[in-house]
Amino acid sequence: MRMQSLFLPFTLATLLVASSVSGQDPLDEMYGQAVHAFFRGDLEHAEELLNEVIDAGSMDPRAYYFRGLCQPCCGGSADFETAARLEIEGKKVVNVGKALERIQGGCRVEIEKARTRARLSSRAQLMELQRTKYEQMQLGGNAAGGMIVPPRVGDVAPVPNGLAPNDPFNTGMTKGEPKGIASEPKTVEPGDEFGTEIPKAEMPEEPAPTPADDDPFATKP
Repeated sequence: MRMQSLFLPFTLATLLVASSVSGQDPLDEMYGQAVHAFFRGDLEHAEELLNEVIDAGSMDPRAYYFRGLCQPCCGGSADFETAARLEIEGKKVVNVGKALERIQGGCRVEIEKARTRARLSSRAQLMELQRTKYEQMQLGGNAAGGMIVPPRVGDVAPVPNGLAPNDPFNTGMTKGEPKGIASEPKTVEPGDEFGTEIPKAEMPEEPAPTPADDDPFATKP
């Protein structure tokens, strides 16, 4: 155990030199060795290698997943949560599904639960950020006077007055103050100051016609 702990820094230094020549990331090299040790059943050595990788500042979520798997009965829930968060943030893009395809059973169930919680949390944070930005845009637009704020859910829009201007029912009343309806002035005949009708002149009655002599139905006087 102690010899392995002393040997790890030397291994990391060796990998740094070899990786500088080949152009590969030394932390990826050490992670690969840890995965091989894990599947050989050497969980202790695998955990030590993963500790070195994580302490060196690796943002690889796979390193945290496998370090959690090295715990007895898959008890590395804290590492699973950290790994799921790093996977969502995407600071190091890797194929997590490919790396975990051989992990099944209860340990895989716990990992998938952590990944689901991370996705939901990320989505909630994104929605909150969008809502905050939208409210800031509204406040900035209102202050500048150049932005129309759309109505929110629950707001009652004003009812437009659909009556025509010449509609006799369009009184234009506001705030309970009645206004009279303007009416057209009466036309007064010339010479009648009271606006009364002037009776027409009476025409003389015409005399009744005299019945013809040959009318059998006529009544002679």
